[in-house]
Parts: sequence; C-alpha cells; structure tokens
Amino acid sequence: MVIISQILGLGAMLSLFLIYQQKSRKKMLFAKLSADVCWVAHYLCLGGIAGMIPNAVGIFRELIFINRKDKRWAASRLWPILFILINWALGARTFHSLFNILPIAASTFVTISLWIDNPRLTKIISLPVSLAFMTYNFYIGSYVGVINEAIAIISIILSFAKERKADMKNKIFSSDCAVAKELKITEGAPIADVARTITADVSAEAVQKGDAFAKEIADRFVSDFEKPGDKMAHVSTFIVIGDTVYMTYYANTKEPSEDPKNQTARLVYAPKDDIDNKTFIDLQTTGDIVGGKVIDMVYDTILMQKDDDTIYIMWTARTEENYYRFYCPFTLSTKTLGEVGVNRFKVGDTVNDFSISGIKSALAQNDIPCKKMYSDIGIMQKLSSRVENGERYYYSGTYSGDFTAVIKSKDLITWEYVSQPDFINDSKWENATYVLGDKVYYFVRQQDTNKRGFLTVYNLLTNSWEKAVEIEDCQSRGDFILYNGGLYLFHAPIDREHIGIVKIDTEDIAKSEVVLQANMQSSCFYPFVQYFDAGELAMSYTVERKHIRLASFDLSKYL
Repeated sequence: MVIISQILGLGAMLSLFLIYQQKSRKKMLFAKLSADVCWVAHYLCLGGIAGMIPNAVGIFRELIFINRKDKRWAASRLWPILFILINWALGARTFHSLFNILPIAASTFVTISLWIDNPRLTKIISLPVSLAFMTYNFYIGSYVGVINEAIAIISIILSFAKERKADMKNKIFSSDCAVAKELKITEGAPIADVARTITADVSAEAVQKGDAFAKEIADRFVSDFEKPGDKMAHVSTFIVIGDTVYMTYYANTKEPSEDPKNQTARLVYAPKDDIDNKTFIDLQTTGDIVGGKVIDMVYDTILMQKDDDTIYIMWTARTEENYYRFYCPFTLSTKTLGEVGVNRFKVGDTVNDFSISGIKSALAQNDIPCKKMYSDIGIMQKLSSRVENGERYYYSGTYSGDFTAVIKSKDLITWEYVSQPDFINDSKWENATYVLGDKVYYFVRQQDTNKRGFLTVYNLLTNSWEKAVEIEDCQSRGDFILYNGGLYLFHAPIDREHIGIVKIDTEDIAKSEVVLQANMQSSCFYPFVQYFDAGELAMSYTVERKHIRLASFDLSKYL
C-alpha cells in the first residue's frame, strides 16, 4: 500500500506542478481537480484521514467552481462558505493532534484562492497553503507529499519569476525623478533687435531659378508613399540605404483630417529600381496598448539611421494625458522590427522619460527656464554630428509648443539637453538644427501672427547665441542640408505652395542669401531634403495632407 500511495502521490505532484504554470483560472481548476483525486487515494493508503478529507471535499469543490462562469447555479457565493464549513465539520471528527488542523485550515485558504478571479492572488495564497501541507506531511510520513509541496513552492516562485521577467520586458515607462523645484516659465515676444531681415521680395533671377526648380520637382517625381485607403498622411522623413528607400510619416485611416486620435505611425520601404513594390508597416495606432498603457493619440513620426544595419523609427504618442517619444529599431538585413521603447531626456544628471512631464521635471531640477509647452513633442529628422571627448554625438532639435531647444545623443535613445535661444523671441513648434564644427545653426518658425522665422547660431565653445537673422516665412517647417561643403536652408517663404532656398553664410549669418524662391503650383508641406542618388538630392513633402511625395533634383543647377 505504501508503494501504491507513493505512485499516486507522484501523479498528484505532476498535477500540482502544472497548476502554477497556468494563466487562466479554469485551467488551474482542472489541474487542481486531478491532483485532489490522486491525493484522496494517496492519503487513504497511508491512513491520513485528516489529509484525505480536504482533498475529497476538493473534488466536489472543483467540479462546482469549474462551472461557475457558465452555470448560474454554480455562481452562488454560498458554495465556498459551504465547502469551508464541511471541511471543518469533518476535520473536527478526526481531531487528535494540533497537526490535524493544518490541512483543514489550509483547505480553507485553498477554497478562497480557487473562488477568486485573480490567478496571481491564487498563487500568492497557495504559498502558505503549501507550507502547511508540508508540515502535515512530515508528521504523517508522506515523503512524496513533502517533496510535492517543495516542488509546488518552487513552481510558484518560478511562475512569479517568469511574470516579473515579462513585466520588466513590458515595462517601458519610468517615473520622473522627484523634484521639489518649480519650473520657471518665460514669455515669448517678437525679437527686439535682429542682425538682418531676409524678405520674400527676391530678385528676378531667384524667381527664375525657382520656376526651374518647381518644374524639375514635377518632372523627376519618384513616387507617392501613402498607403491605399489612407484618408490623410503628413510629415515625411526618408533615407536611402543601399538600393532601398525608407520612408516614415503618420496617417489617418479613418477620416480625412489631421487628428491624433485617429492616427497611425508608419514605416514604408521599397527598392529604388522597383519603387511601386512597397512594404507598409504600422508601428503604433491609437488604441494600442504599450507597456500596459492605452495610446490615445499618435503624431510626428521620423526615422534615423543608427548603424549600417539598423534604423530607428521614432514617433510621439500620448497616454494618460502625457505625450512621450517612442522608438523602435528596424533591422535592415532581416527587415524585422525590435521592441518598442521610450526615449530618455537628460538634463545634467537628471534622466527622465522623454515626455512632457519628464522634460518639465528635468528642466526644473536644473533651474533651466523654458517657454510654455503644450500638445505633442517633436524631435527633428535631420541628424548632424561632431566628436566630443572621443565620442560621436548626433545633434537635432526638440520642441513642444513654444519650447524649442537643441539636443544631442550618442545612441539615439537618450537625448541630452544642450541649449535654447537665450534672447526673447516668438518661437513655436519645429526647429531645424545643423552642427558644423563648433557651431549649431538653428532655424525656427514663430507665432502665427509673426510673418518671420529666425535663423541663429549657438557656439558650443562659448555657450553663446548669435544675434538672430529673421527670414520671411509662412510659419512652416524648415530643413537644413549640407551640400558640396555649403549649408542650405529649405523653408516656406510665402505660403505652403512656395519653397525658398537660402545659402547660409557660416562665417556671418547676416550675409546669408536667397538662392531661389519657387512657386510649386501645388501644396508642398514640410520639405525634407536628403541624399538620394550619385551625390544628388531628393525631397519628400506632403501634398494637401493626402500624398507623401518623393522627387529628386540636382541642386548644383541653381548654384
């Protein structure tokens, strides 16, 4: 009988081990039922009536509890109370030692744990239950039972370890560093003293070159990158790596408006020589759950190249009333996405999530004032770099509402605050940046009532800003490109049907001159310029928030 009891105990052990590896309540109940059947026979063979009673009651208990969700009669709260009372009533008849109380008391907690709808709490309650049964099994000589409870405890601990590992994997958000200081808000206003104003009243030659540029853009159309069925698409970034074009933007697939409540962050890629053969990958859509949080808004989406085999797709999205900057690596050789993460924002020794609250907290902690922030957070697409203390840093611009600043990063994940214009200005939204040597060239649009953006320079050695040059602009996004050793600014001088190109004088920005001013004959929102083929350029842009368009051109023709 002893051998038979041990064999039955092994069957119970296997069933109990499986209990704590289940994630659903119903599967846990089936495993527990199987274990109880084996334990009843096991304890009967050993003469351990006190141990047999709770398991015998457990068989009927699990049969009722399994039907709780499907049968109304099985859902009554009287059932767990009844089973607890039966256990104690039967257990009282076998009482002849304090050890006999252990399995009866443990069964009470088992009944409670199996009735509740929280598998995690069931496992927590099962720990003291297993300890109680282990003590009782020592008392009656059930060595299989002792081993079983030890395995059960190990199984529970392993289950918690697996859950913790999964939670850590999904835990992409962190808490902002505690700060007792209050953020100082500075007010914006028109710039009082400028070095020069560049107007949209340009020479006939600049207009003539502009006409030729508009024609070339139309003639050298490459492709549209919006997905069939998109109702709206806007804000593009592209890069050519090898023989493939990669493009990002955000799209509204539900209705034709720029509404972050209905938007999707997207990556598209296609071979240059088979450009119509596009692959579309949606990174994040409103309603998605990330790190346990529901995304309720999605906005600006860009890409940056990290190394020869990796690009980062980066976008802003809101959850729980807080905008964040997200990133996701994309491996070029396998065309596969990695895990979504949250960018980090560093000011001094303070590192937070790159979020509205994280930016405010980090700036406040370091006594850095800023202009008012609102709506989404942007990181500008264009990367430029310099080596600092033996390490390469990539520079960009960041913004939220009226707050605009220079940032830098070594890994494109953690972005460090560098500086923001220290003179009173009217800045708002997108701020283009480009680092050359020890200087960061900076152009930003201003308030809608102001008809000019401003160009300035930040000296990284002296930590000082140059007097601004205002450039007539319709308050749209600008972009820098370094071409044949010269730095050029693309912007919208009159409206979003015009593109202006300004050659920046890197020695004295006040001497910068207009290269051309083009009437594009259609909307040409947010031009982004990048190298495309044989050392020449291409420009992606939005047409009426309906098309994400790419066209190539030869800038040298106009210089």
